[in-house]
Amino acid sequence: MKRAFVLAILAAAMAQPARADCTVADIPSAGITGFQEAVISVGDLDQAVATWREVGDFEVICRGKASASQRTFWGQAATDTDEVVLRKRGMTRGLIRLVRFNGVKQVHIRSAGMSWDTGGIYDLYMYVDNAATIFEQLRARGWQSFTDPVQYTLGPFTITEVMMRGPNGEVLCLMQRDAPAYNKEEFGLVAGSGKGFGWPFNTALVHRDMTAYDRLFGEVLGWKMHLGGDSKSQPPGENPLGIPLNLAQTTSRKFAAYAPHPTDRNGSIQGIANIGLDGRDFSDRAEAPNIGILTVRVPVPDLAAFEKDFVAKGGVVAVPAQDVDLPPYGKTRMLAIKAPNGARIEFFAQE
Repeated sequence: MKRAFVLAILAAAMAQPARADCTVADIPSAGITGFQEAVISVGDLDQAVATWREVGDFEVICRGKASASQRTFWGQAATDTDEVVLRKRGMTRGLIRLVRFNGVKQVHIRSAGMSWDTGGIYDLYMYVDNAATIFEQLRARGWQSFTDPVQYTLGPFTITEVMMRGPNGEVLCLMQRDAPAYNKEEFGLVAGSGKGFGWPFNTALVHRDMTAYDRLFGEVLGWKMHLGGDSKSQPPGENPLGIPLNLAQTTSRKFAAYAPHPTDRNGSIQGIANIGLDGRDFSDRAEAPNIGILTVRVPVPDLAAFEKDFVAKGGVVAVPAQDVDLPPYGKTRMLAIKAPNGARIEFFAQE
């Protein structure tokens, strides 16, 4: 009887996936404004990790099975799920969490999506020291781009930019900021090295309804607009979005980037509407276990206080607050909302 009991306990322990193994035990989110990490659902976990390490110069800090509580939060309680968490070397924000949902039916969230197609999370913005070099490195791994690197001006900024689309439909907006000067080390870049890309500081959600977007981020969440306007490409119309040259000169592209802090724009979420360009809508696909950029996660000091204020201002919670074991942050309390274009945004507080 005693032997049978011991065997039952061992069997139960073996059936319960271990939480992710972390070389960094805890990364505090206190003081971080905007999103702290992006979660990408991938088809080939080893391939994705190799790209972020060897091209992006990121380092692995956690690897293992996603916790049962995290899977439950995504509605995937019974799905065996592997995850790897990476960061730009030495940085404590802008983490990338790669997840692989095993043995379930999946579709790509933004399957062959173009820059004017709406729904889900379109891209992650990262600074690079040499856009042409990273462009070639990613292309050698089978990544595609909407154009070759393009230089343009936006307000006070002169930027060389290329948008690369990976095998999971994830788009990385790689920005070489030519002027004005900025502190590259702040984003984990070594000036003049041409190596890797910095941690993600912005993400874009393509919308049809900018009014609803502005209301959610500006009024309900109370975030501050750091950058906004209405742009068109200068003749001859070259642009990194892949919009035909003649249309790029006449099509209005409305945009607004919001972040919770009045002066710190890092971790911002940007809405974009391409007026007059009608594309597909991927809103109904932006959920686990589908493949692509699944969500971004925003830390808050007090989740209960955040939820109370959010709901009082008319916000709708898509997934109620739950306890989630989330390496490398430890125990967290987390909820999810949906942007007007269906993109999932998760808010969490460390406990």
